[in-house]
Amino acid sequence: MDNEVIKFRYYNWGPLLYSCKVSDERLTKILNICNKAKDSYAHNLAGLLNQELELPALKILNILNPYFGSYVKCGEETKLLKDLPLLTMQSSWVNYMTAGDFNPPHNHDGALSFVLFLKVPDEVKKENEEFKGKSIGPGGIEFRIAIGHQQKETRSIDTNQFFPEEGDLFIFPAHLEHWVYPFKAKGTRISVSGNLGKKNNA
Repeated sequence: MDNEVIKFRYYNWGPLLYSCKVSDERLTKILNICNKAKDSYAHNLAGLLNQELELPALKILNILNPYFGSYVKCGEETKLLKDLPLLTMQSSWVNYMTAGDFNPPHNHDGALSFVLFLKVPDEVKKENEEFKGKSIGPGGIEFRIAIGHQQKETRSIDTNQFFPEEGDLFIFPAHLEHWVYPFKAKGTRISVSGNLGKKNNA
């Protein structure tokens, strides 16, 4: 696991939005942690989901740390990240999303945020594939540059949208506005989110 080669994409549209696949071994470890979660975290969140439970932030950080390191390296090489302090995981939680649930447009606290998709039901995939509208469709996630955070240079787009697959990890600046579209299909989609902020004395 320590010698894992990380293949990633980044989207050069202003803020550094990064995506990659998390290894099956790491996904299993995180899912095992999620299965032990008991304490609700919904009062801290914007979403209207079936269930949102708090996770041990440092355990999640230890599992995903290579991907955060890859994100920072990508940011330094592309010059899309500047003066980023040393970071630690401030909070993490698991989202259990079922039919009719949704996450309205929102952003997060801290410096960086992430969302990792652990389980995506086949029924949700099928509903999205059959969708004929102009948006990314049921179960999709969309990112938008919020007012006040636009880059000085002119960009032809201010949004990026994706239909996430199992194992997809998105890392992005915490101020980047994002939301998740509802779906009608049966099944529960499981994702993990979190925020990274400045270490004390960093």
